[in-house]
This record gives sequence, structure tokens and C-alpha cells, in this order.
Amino acid sequence: MNRKRRRRKLKKRAWVLLAVILLGIGTIIFSITGGDSSPSEAKKEAEQNPPMLTKDSVKELTKQAEDVLKQVASSGGSPEAIDELSQFIKQSEQTKVNDEVLEDYWQQLTICLKAIASYQEPKTEEKALGKVYPAYLTALEKLKEAHPSLDMEEINPYHWFYAAAANYEQGQQKEGQITLSMVGDTSFGTYPEAPDHLQFDTVFEKNNGDNQYVFKNSLPWFHSDDYTVINAESAFTTETEAQDKKWRIKSHPTYAAFLPASGVEAANLANNHTMDYFEAGYEDTLEAFKKHDVAVFNEDMPLTKNINGMETVFLGYDYRYRKSTDSYLQHIIQDVQTYKKEDNLVIVNMHWGIEYMETPATYQTKFGHAIIDAGADIIIGHHPHRLQSVEKYNGKYIIYSMGDYAFGADPTLKSRQTAIFRLTFAKENNAVITKGLRIVPTLENSNDSETENNYQPLPVFGKDAKDIVDELVRISSIIPNGVTEYDYFNPFLDM
Repeated sequence: MNRKRRRRKLKKRAWVLLAVILLGIGTIIFSITGGDSSPSEAKKEAEQNPPMLTKDSVKELTKQAEDVLKQVASSGGSPEAIDELSQFIKQSEQTKVNDEVLEDYWQQLTICLKAIASYQEPKTEEKALGKVYPAYLTALEKLKEAHPSLDMEEINPYHWFYAAAANYEQGQQKEGQITLSMVGDTSFGTYPEAPDHLQFDTVFEKNNGDNQYVFKNSLPWFHSDDYTVINAESAFTTETEAQDKKWRIKSHPTYAAFLPASGVEAANLANNHTMDYFEAGYEDTLEAFKKHDVAVFNEDMPLTKNINGMETVFLGYDYRYRKSTDSYLQHIIQDVQTYKKEDNLVIVNMHWGIEYMETPATYQTKFGHAIIDAGADIIIGHHPHRLQSVEKYNGKYIIYSMGDYAFGADPTLKSRQTAIFRLTFAKENNAVITKGLRIVPTLENSNDSETENNYQPLPVFGKDAKDIVDELVRISSIIPNGVTEYDYFNPFLDM
């Protein structure tokens, strides 16, 4: 399948990392033989005379293993990254060891790497990594006891998790299906009244941010799907004249580059902040997204894309009690009926609801059911700034609110829990069918703070993930047709 993972940007990164790995192998051989080898000669010699794993080389080789995991994760399990992983595993299996403790550690590390690779196969058990990971930790502890001078550290569990997730997502793909990733409120700017040290620009600069800073931890999912969509709740402008309202949000136009750099293809603009800096700010926003080749949609500005052979229509509406309910609903119904065909996919984005309310307002249910009845395949909601209930109505999902995601206007983290919503669709008998909903439980920040946002969402596993899923189950069980079972990936046994 011609998915995002095959794009040129991933290939370039893959070749760079491959060169680094080969150079590392050459360095190890140089230290063993005292010879003078080029990278190509080093690779050939390594195949004929595998290097000896010693106390001097084990930390460097472990670092290389970690770098390979990072590449698998950040590329979304691209073919190039998987090839690098396979080559590293092959080299690891050939490495000679003359120390029993070192040998056990290296064997367990290699077994874990094999588990990561196995997730590309569709029938691999979800806990494949979890079953072998404890043995790796035990072997590491024995190594640290036997050789305390090494100062060995565990590879960050998140690197294992993200690499496993990227490959798992690839393994779940099937011919004829498409997978979309959807996330909630996102902005790369903060309202002016927020404390200076919590302003997005300040935090971004403090962390030496680059174009992948915000979505760094989201790449395993954004690069392993067919299409990624955010709710861009901000004007992307340098205008200073703003509307007279409590919250005015703007992001610098150059920050639109964050989206293509991280695998985001489209943005919903139907919300209450894209016009915060009037028409001039909105025109700047459109220009910023156009410059960076990011598709947008808004009220009366639908987006139609062919995603791996499936015509997909994105519709967006901003409704927060400010319009006549019946007339506005009829407007949406007419749009859905206009764009819906038997064999296409229509996704309706609704900016609606009451802020921080955990269940939908009465009008949301009314709107949601009517829009589905009109032919929409799914409804994606945002605005309440927290997760809300998920309903399955007549076989189709209504996600009332995805919560904040990378939201620069939430500096103090009023609601940290969020998720990536992974939606799978297929054509059967010339009709589009919803094949599944998977979520990626996520915290809105990655700096462990509960009061200060670093604007870098953190997909999580273990207890943190379960807490988010439990919350979705709780708030969904309150409403009729609420979804109380959620598919999510957690490769560890008890973490």
C-alpha cells in the first residue's frame, strides 16, 4: 500500500541513521583490530569477523539499539527503519561474547528487539514484548551488579513502547482499508494574559523546539496511518488587532510547518478561534497552511480527498448555542445529503458542547443522531477541552469530544487526559463500513507536571493508559448507546 511511511522524508532520515550505525560498527572494529577501515570495509569485515562484545563496546552498541528503536518509532514503522532493525538484530546475533553476564544481557536485549520486529506481523500477540521484557530488565540488573563501573542504564521504556506501537499499527493494516488519526484542540500559541513563563513561545524556545517538538511522541501514530487531522483552534498570524473577547489565540504562521513535519495532512478550522484576529488573521491562516501544503476545511468549505482509493469528505461546523438550532441543523443535514454517496466516506467535525462537561448536552445528542441519520459515517467532536462520552448510534460512532491535544491555550492543564482516535474504514459491497475504533491514551504534556504544560502530548501505557480508558468508559456508560469497550495497545504485562 502507498502509505505515508513511504515518503521521501522518511527515506532521507533512514539513510542518515544507517550511515551512523555503520560508522559505529566501524568504530568498534577499529578499536578491536587497530586497523584503518572505511564504513563499507567495516561492514564487510563485521560480517566476516563479527565484533566482540566487551565492557568497552556494550554501552555504545546499546545506544545504537536505542537509536534504531527511535527510528522505527519516529518513522511509523517504515520499511527502511524495519530493514535497519533487521540488520541490527542480525549483527547482534553474530556478535561474539566472552563474558557470561554480558552474553545474557545481550541475548535478552536482542530477544526484545525481535519482539519489536514481530509486531509488523498481523497475528503477533499484543503482549509479545511484555513476555520477554522482564528478562531483559533482570539481565541488566545482573550486568550492573557484575560491572558497576559501566554505569549502564535501561533503555527508556517509552522507546520500546513507541517502536512496538508503530510496528503494531503497521501489522493491523489490511488491503482495502484506510486508517485515520484524529486529535482534538490544538494551537501553538497562548492567550496574552497567561504568565510569560507559560506562553507557548517561551516554552518552545526554552526546550530548543524544532518542527517536530510538539508532536515528537505522536509520530509512531501520525506516520503509520493514511491521514491525520487536527482541530487547529487558533489564528496563524502576526496581526495584533484582535476581537474584544476573553480568549484570543494566535500561533506564529511559521508554526504551520509543525504539521507536515509530523505527518499531519489536514486541519479543521470550524471553531471559535480561527477568526480571533479578524479577516486579516484568517487570511494569514489560510496562507500559512497553503504554504506548507496542509489541507483545511471549514463551514461552507468542505475538503474532499482521495485516501488510498476511498473518496473522503471532511465537513466542519462551529455550533455553540449561538445559532437557531433547527435552521442550523437543517443546514448541516443538507450538506451531508449533498456530499454523501453510497461508496464514499463523510466525516463531520462538530465544534460544540459545554466546556469541561463530561457528557454531551441535549442538543448535541439531537444533532448527532440527525446527522448520522442524514448519512454521515462518523462525527468527530471538540470544544469542551476534555474527553466526553463516545456513543455508537446505528452502528456509527459519535465522539462527542476528543479533548485538548497540543493546546497552547491550556497552560495550566485543566484537563490532561486526551487520546488519539484511530478510525478504520473499508468498502464492502460498494458501501463504506466502519471497521474499528482504536484509541491511543495520551497525556497533554510530557514533563510530568500537573500544572504547567510543555505543549508536547505523551501517548502512554500501563496505569496511565488504563486511567484514561477507565475515564472514557465511566463517562460513556452514563449515556444511552455509550461505548464501554475500547481497543488500545499496551505491549507490557503489568506496567
